[in-house]
Amino acid sequence: MKTSQMPRSAPRRPSKGGQRAAIYVRISNDPTGRAAGVERQRADCQALADRLGLTVSRVYQDNDVSAYSRRRRPEYEALLADIESGLVQTVIAWHTDRLHRRVADLERFVALAEARHIDVRTVTAGDLDLSSASGRMVARMLGAVAQHEVDHARERMKRAKLQAAAEGRHRGGPRPFGWGTDAMVLAEDEARWIRQGCRDVLAGRTLHAIAREWNEAGVLTSTGKSWSYHSVRTVLCRPRNAGLVSTGRPDRAGLEIVGAAKWQAIVSEDVWRRVHIVLTNPARRQQRGNALRWLGSGLYKCGVDGCAGVMRVAPMGRSKPGSQTPRRYLYRCVDRAHLTMSTDEADAVVLALVRRRLSRVNLTKMAKGDENGQTAAMHAERDALVARLARFEEDYAQGLVDGRQLASTTTKVYRALSRLDGQLERSVRRSPLAFLVGSPGHIVDSFDAAPLDVQRAVLDALVEVRVLPSGRGRERPLGADRLRFVWR
Repeated sequence: MKTSQMPRSAPRRPSKGGQRAAIYVRISNDPTGRAAGVERQRADCQALADRLGLTVSRVYQDNDVSAYSRRRRPEYEALLADIESGLVQTVIAWHTDRLHRRVADLERFVALAEARHIDVRTVTAGDLDLSSASGRMVARMLGAVAQHEVDHARERMKRAKLQAAAEGRHRGGPRPFGWGTDAMVLAEDEARWIRQGCRDVLAGRTLHAIAREWNEAGVLTSTGKSWSYHSVRTVLCRPRNAGLVSTGRPDRAGLEIVGAAKWQAIVSEDVWRRVHIVLTNPARRQQRGNALRWLGSGLYKCGVDGCAGVMRVAPMGRSKPGSQTPRRYLYRCVDRAHLTMSTDEADAVVLALVRRRLSRVNLTKMAKGDENGQTAAMHAERDALVARLARFEEDYAQGLVDGRQLASTTTKVYRALSRLDGQLERSVRRSPLAFLVGSPGHIVDSFDAAPLDVQRAVLDALVEVRVLPSGRGRERPLGADRLRFVWR
């Protein structure tokens, strides 16, 4: 009997008294992309349909999609929708585990099949009448066996990965960016971008800027995709970069270092730890959406007594339709909106002053960064706070302190931890002035030619800028008189 695949919107109508049949095929892993596995399933299912005298109106095919993972199966969802709408009355599959390997999916399918009186025919597991209690019992038994097999396979896989981690070997998965196909030997053309990315992060550059530069240079991820904020962050946070084996997400809490790896390292452990501190600091503000546009947004501070809130950019009024006049923008205090200053006016003054400062300071000395050992002391203080928090939680569990005491203590400890994390981030940063040291040409010219995120990092390293109130009448200050500079 011949078969034909028809669009979902117009399935072929069977002869009077016949049943509308559909074939569902799926394979979990298809690294070649040739879909040979699903094609073999389709051929066997079609042969079964021919023997039963069923006309197949459509073949639903999910290739390289696991039924146990939580990934969406588009064709499976289309099959369920067509069953719900009455377009399918018989489902043909190679085995029931091609339809579902999770109990939750099975129960969903059983409920729909029972309501719509669907027959299930399989090549290797026989027929299932899900409209009867015995048929549903058999389906659930087969589903339980399938889930047990998957759970057992996951346990074996997890144990194998733990053993590989303990031995410092690669645990499988996609090729990591920076290494060759064996994930052990460096791919130097990629490794150099990781080294540069680490230097950029420690110099205060944004991940959006790093991703943009990598994309503009034609650098692709190990899977051939463009870079984003999140993918750059994940790659630079990896302990693998320092030749370390870990468990847990590299950019999340709960990361645990297992030991030294056997693959080649790209950066030193000290550099990786510095980068990790910067990128995982909860107080770090993530610049999302549009690229940076303003020199002082988030850096300038409100100079009103008792405020010290940050200044961010807001548009001034509304632009008229068809107007050729450029829209104006203001720096505005975000805490109380009681202070504004023109972005053009403020930035012009700040840039002029920074240029004068750069032409006079000893940049080589300033660019060395933290070398006084304070970082180790802050790490020790942080560890002591974490241990103190753990002790209080244990005391609460044993009834030695009440909830009010626990809440009061944890609030204080978390505040102290937040303060230390900010200090640690600043201390481990490589000075952004290092970008300018050794640059060709005059140092001021190098600053002017640098990307905006570098200029912002240099500004933040040199000075704190406070915007003062404008005042009233004849005493109203203008331009530089409205800015106060506290040099670092």
